[in-house]
Amino acid sequence: MRILLDVMGGDLPPGELVAGGVAAGCRYSIDILFVGDPEMIRTALGGLGETAGGRFEVVPSSEVIRMDDSPVRAVREKKDSSLLVGLAALKSGIADAFVSPGNTGAVVAGSLFTLGRVPGIPRPGLLAVLPSLRNQDFLVIDVGANADCAPEHLEAFALMGASYARSVLEIAHPTVGLLNIGEEDTKGNRVANETFAILRDGPLPFTGNVEPHLLLTERPVDVVVCDGFVGNIFLKSIEGGISAFSTLLKRSVLRNALTKAGAFLLRRSFADMRQVFSYKRRGGAPLLGVNGVVVIAHGRSDAEAIGGAIDVARRQAEANLTKRLSKGLEGWALDGG
Repeated sequence: MRILLDVMGGDLPPGELVAGGVAAGCRYSIDILFVGDPEMIRTALGGLGETAGGRFEVVPSSEVIRMDDSPVRAVREKKDSSLLVGLAALKSGIADAFVSPGNTGAVVAGSLFTLGRVPGIPRPGLLAVLPSLRNQDFLVIDVGANADCAPEHLEAFALMGASYARSVLEIAHPTVGLLNIGEEDTKGNRVANETFAILRDGPLPFTGNVEPHLLLTERPVDVVVCDGFVGNIFLKSIEGGISAFSTLLKRSVLRNALTKAGAFLLRRSFADMRQVFSYKRRGGAPLLGVNGVVVIAHGRSDAEAIGGAIDVARRQAEANLTKRLSKGLEGWALDGG
């Protein structure tokens, strides 16, 4: 197993990302190919490549696509960026997967431009893994790769999400729900209604519409399908809600000596709650539907989070998900769907 890691596109210095790659390489006994400024990478490695039997390699690049760059323009102009060099290396077959904490739009555009789509998949979808009070995560796709979608695009998202749940997460019989404003069959706009009819009559394990306020508490399905505009708003609303709740709780706790004492006694519970909702625990978001394993890590990823993203890429590559997706709905049925 060989995984490419873009160490230039994130918010933190390359050395932090190299440290995460080294730790993951040792933990999973895989090769990590660091893409970026060769001098920075070699300085961060500090000779670890030699002492570990050549497990770590450098793939040089001279440019960086930054978070505030226009995605399409950057992909067209920065041909020697760590992002595009890494994707080209993935396409050439020297590695099994590519991980980047860089500009999400640029990763999506660069992946489509360099790798192309999986045959039969009309649009790629960005998949997020979220926690629930049922002590089991659920999947949401798409959370930002496509703002405007047709019903057939959402059908493909459902196929990709269900396939990921079954092949990577090993959920034997995953269920799929359509994110909507109500559970009734006729709820939602035209696209939602047409998508509902397609999924209801198709081979995928579709259970109907699901409302967003039930997902974190009841977890009614394993996979939630929506377009990228709705999915991104949903994801950011959850992040904002958790942040607001944490701030309000902190203000309340610091109000007087008695509540401070109670907070001290509950500090382990607070730490457990932060861990449940931490993006570091989930690592990265797979970009499904492109012709290769691409995982987008959080822009603020530190060494721990990068290690988690590499694990996500490793598991997807081992499951051979790209080849499974190329079989489409027929492949799902043949695989026992």
